[in-house]
Amino acid sequence: MAESKKWTLLDWWCGKPWLYATYALGAVMLVVLVLNWSSWGVPQRLMGILCVLLPLHVFEELEWPNGFQFMMNKVIQKSDNPLAYPENRLTDMITNFGAEVLFIVMLALTPVAGNMFVVFMAFFGIGETLAHTVFTVASLKHYREAGMRAPYTPGLATAWLTLLPVGIASLHWLVTSGTFVLGDLWGILFVMFLIGFMIRLPFIISFKIKSTRFAYDDMGYFARFER
Repeated sequence: MAESKKWTLLDWWCGKPWLYATYALGAVMLVVLVLNWSSWGVPQRLMGILCVLLPLHVFEELEWPNGFQFMMNKVIQKSDNPLAYPENRLTDMITNFGAEVLFIVMLALTPVAGNMFVVFMAFFGIGETLAHTVFTVASLKHYREAGMRAPYTPGLATAWLTLLPVGIASLHWLVTSGTFVLGDLWGILFVMFLIGFMIRLPFIISFKIKSTRFAYDDMGYFARFER
């Protein structure tokens, strides 16, 4: 039986508006990046680039070709309702819109934090790419009999072509700038916060509740393999 619900502002926000707001923030950050490029140091430039690239990554995952959330639920998390949980419109809003806002705040604080945030970007860019690669391998194995042959899942392209270069550039800066100190490794805590509180915790709560309120209505890229 379908789950009854009363339409709220949160339901509206978790539809498309939060996505459009994320893209708008990315566009604004692109202007800010261009206007300040010459006056910013390398850490700020890298953080600014990440603020611009995250919305592109979200677009590939959730809009075109779409389907990252379905793959995560069915292939990786073995959900019995992969359109609804644990990843859904609410958790995606918390994770992705929240991450964009977090990155903008980090950009503002980069002159103070310095290489601590560069460490974060190195781990984030490289880690996100490795994760998407693992997801793609798992999807190829899962959908092999359904005809999946292309080594691709939504999010993989922007991970490899944009986030990975930011991660490598950040690592290069840490190695060659001569400014790295052991205390910069506190940046790993920001990675742990992002994974633990902005990704995993919403998933855990969503999977426990098993609500269909914020379910997606299509499988995106993976619909062709579910026939």
